[in-house]
Amino acid sequence: MRTVDIENSDNGISDKTPDESLTLLLLDNDGFSDYTSYLARGLAKYHKIIFYGFSEKSYKATGAIKEKSINFCNIAEKLPEGYSTLKGIARVFSLFFALFDILTKSEYDIVHIQEHLPAFFFFIPILKIKGKRIFWTLHDVKVFNPAKGLSGKLRVLFLKLVCQPRVVTKYSDKIIVHAQSLKEQLEANGVSEKKIHVIPHFDYGYLLDFDSVPDAPNLNFEKNIPDENILFFGDIAPWKGLEILLDAAKNVRKRFGGEFHVLVAGRSFYEDQDVSYYEALGTEERQYIQMYNKWITKSEIPILLRKSKFLVLPYTNAFKYSSSGVIPLAYTFSKPVIASNVESLTEYVDHGKTGFIFETGNSEQLANYIIELLEDNSKCAEMGKNAYEKMLLQMSLERYCETLNKLYQMREL
Repeated sequence: MRTVDIENSDNGISDKTPDESLTLLLLDNDGFSDYTSYLARGLAKYHKIIFYGFSEKSYKATGAIKEKSINFCNIAEKLPEGYSTLKGIARVFSLFFALFDILTKSEYDIVHIQEHLPAFFFFIPILKIKGKRIFWTLHDVKVFNPAKGLSGKLRVLFLKLVCQPRVVTKYSDKIIVHAQSLKEQLEANGVSEKKIHVIPHFDYGYLLDFDSVPDAPNLNFEKNIPDENILFFGDIAPWKGLEILLDAAKNVRKRFGGEFHVLVAGRSFYEDQDVSYYEALGTEERQYIQMYNKWITKSEIPILLRKSKFLVLPYTNAFKYSSSGVIPLAYTFSKPVIASNVESLTEYVDHGKTGFIFETGNSEQLANYIIELLEDNSKCAEMGKNAYEKMLLQMSLERYCETLNKLYQMREL
């Protein structure tokens, strides 16, 4: 294999010609299939890719299936279905044997994994002996405790045991994170600065082409979505600050003279308490606050985004260990955002240009910004335009893969 030396620059990467002789083994992770499939599509421009994915639907929906340089294998077919405790343990054992075949029998130069991949750490010694480089995209630098009480603690313990993030951190050649603050957190925990690289989360351009989405749109769903709503999108969890948005909405209701709608769209799969704030709302509040506590399909996402006026991310400080794909999603559809000043979020928002940043937990300040965008349609539209331009310039899939490709070629001297 021919290697290419990378010259020093501001980001540690030069602009030399790509080494197209590399073969990349790209490993998906459960829950990241859209992300990984779209990434495979972008990287196909540079390399031959062996892609083990958890979802054939994602592989098709993101357009990766059209790339001839990708050899897709559905790893989910080798795993038992379901998410009970016993099935979860069975999935780890099945994944271990699947990874054994994948990592020992495939021909590749680099293996790139996503997030905390169960059982992968077992194979690090083999990979190092064989001289394979390990790339790791880390979306959450800390294993979250999604539920209170014993069940949450047991889940974190289980994930740490089957994923061994410290081991993977130590032996990965390169770690990709989506925010500078996440890099700083890793450095504070003793991870070498040289192995951590910050690349902004890429766009969701495949969703703009509605015809590419395989699952048929739910016409009743579209009919019931109010136009120009204020959208909270994504999985509902204790650190997402839903209660802050609902408090702000009540404030807006008292002060804003016109009609508005707040739409909460996403599933709550951790605890009933995640939606207890909504369940406690009275009849009056439910006239302007609407919730879809469900899994949002790919065909429904464009409907939600196109019918929204702007998106709100009222996340709490507990989210500081993670990156979010909601902001690049909003920017893809030319929508501004109002986000709390959690560091991993503020890096994506140009205050007053692509959206607003409010003090975490300050529902009154959030209400002020909501009212400002509700009252000034031209300002909201201009921010949406700025958001889309920022996405094209800094957060496109093409730009992301160009940077990542150069990292693949980098060799330590």
